[in-house]
Amino acid sequence: MRSILVLSSTYPRWGGDTEPAFVHFLCKQLARQFRVIVLAPHYPGALSKEMLDGVLIYRFRYFFTIAETLAYNGGIITKLKTNKLKWLLVPFFLASQFFHLLLLARKYRVCLLHSHWIIPQGILAILARNMFLRSIRVLCTSHGADLYALRGGILQSLKCWVIRQSDHVTVVSHAMKLKVQEMGCDPRFISVQPMGVDLKQCFVPDYTVEKTTDLIYVGRLVEKKGVATLIEALRQLQPDFTELKLTIVGDGPEKDALQDLAGRLDVERQVEFAGAVENSRVPAWYRSARIAVIPSLVAADGDQEGLGLVAVEALGCGCATIVSDLPALGDVVRDGENGLAFRAGDARDLAIKIRRILGDQALYEQLVHNSSRSVTRQFDWEQVGKSYIEHIENCLAAGPGRYAS
Repeated sequence: MRSILVLSSTYPRWGGDTEPAFVHFLCKQLARQFRVIVLAPHYPGALSKEMLDGVLIYRFRYFFTIAETLAYNGGIITKLKTNKLKWLLVPFFLASQFFHLLLLARKYRVCLLHSHWIIPQGILAILARNMFLRSIRVLCTSHGADLYALRGGILQSLKCWVIRQSDHVTVVSHAMKLKVQEMGCDPRFISVQPMGVDLKQCFVPDYTVEKTTDLIYVGRLVEKKGVATLIEALRQLQPDFTELKLTIVGDGPEKDALQDLAGRLDVERQVEFAGAVENSRVPAWYRSARIAVIPSLVAADGDQEGLGLVAVEALGCGCATIVSDLPALGDVVRDGENGLAFRAGDARDLAIKIRRILGDQALYEQLVHNSSRSVTRQFDWEQVGKSYIEHIENCLAAGPGRYAS
C-alpha cells in the first residue's frame, strides 16, 4: 500500500480532546486508500506515537515537555500574538518537524506529503522535497489563517513560493481561491475543496430534543469569531426579549473580555459561558438551540474565516442559522434559503435578523426544514474524502509536472 505523510500543527492530542479534529477525520477517509502517517506537534500528556482509527500518528518533541505549548489551545498564531516569549520555541519547532519529516518519509517510503497550512508545514514540505526527497509529490491545503493573517513582504513571498512550488493546492472556499489568484498565482493549480463534517451519524437533526436555549455560538473565543458582536446584539434586543438566552460553547484568549462585556451591557444573566467541550458533545449543544449564530468578522491583523465549518455543523443539526456576510460563509449559507446573513461586525443588523426569526414561525420552520439537506452532498466526510483521494491520485499521476485541475 502506498504511504502518504500528513503534516499538521493541529490534531487531536487524545481521545475526547477539544481540539479541532478535521485533519484526523480527513486522514480516516484517506486511510481507505493509503497508509496514512501523521506528523503533528507533541503536547504534555499526549502519546508520542499511536495508531488511531487506522491512522499512524507521530507527535514530534521540540523542547522540554513542560514547555511544549506553542501549538494547540487556540493555535500557533494566537499564541505568538499573545505571548512574545513563544517565539523562542519557533526555531526548535521548525527544526524538529523538518527532521522528523525526513525521517518518516524515508522510513515509510512516502510518495506524497500533504501539508495542512502553507506556513509552516507547506514551507517545510517544499524544502524537504527540493533538498532531499526529489521524487515526492506535495499537496498543500490552506485553511484560512495561514493565507489571511500572515501578512508582510517576506511572508507574502513565502506563501507565493509554497503555492507555486506545490504540485497542487487546495483551499477550503471560493473566497480563498480568489485571494490566491490576487497574489498572482495560477488558478489552474488551485482547487476549492472544503473540509467535511459527519452529516450522516453525528451532526444530524433530532427534532424530539427540547430547545433549552434560544441562541448558541460554538467556537474559539478569538477576535475573528466576532462573539462581541453577538453579545452587543443581545443587548439591542432588550427590553423586548429579556428572557432570551445565549449559550457560548468554547474557550480562548478573549473569554475574560467577553464576560466583562456581558457585565457592562447588563446581559450577563442571559449569557452562559459553557467552556470548551469534547467534539463528540457538540451536536447535542446544537440540537438544544433554536438559532445558531456565526458572527465572524475580519480581525485587525486581516485574519478571517477560511470557510466556517461550524455553520455546516449547525445546519446539519437542524438549527436555524445566522451568519455574517463574509465571502467564505457564502459557500455554506445562502441568505433567505437555508439561513440568514447580516453585515459582519454590525450588532444592530444581527439583532434585526434574530428578531426576524423569533417573530416569524413560518420563516423559522423554513430554515430548519432546509438546513441539513442543504449541506449533506457537499460537506459530508465520505464525499470530501473521495475528492481528496482524487486530488492525491492526480498529483501522483502527473509525473514530474504539476497537477492542473
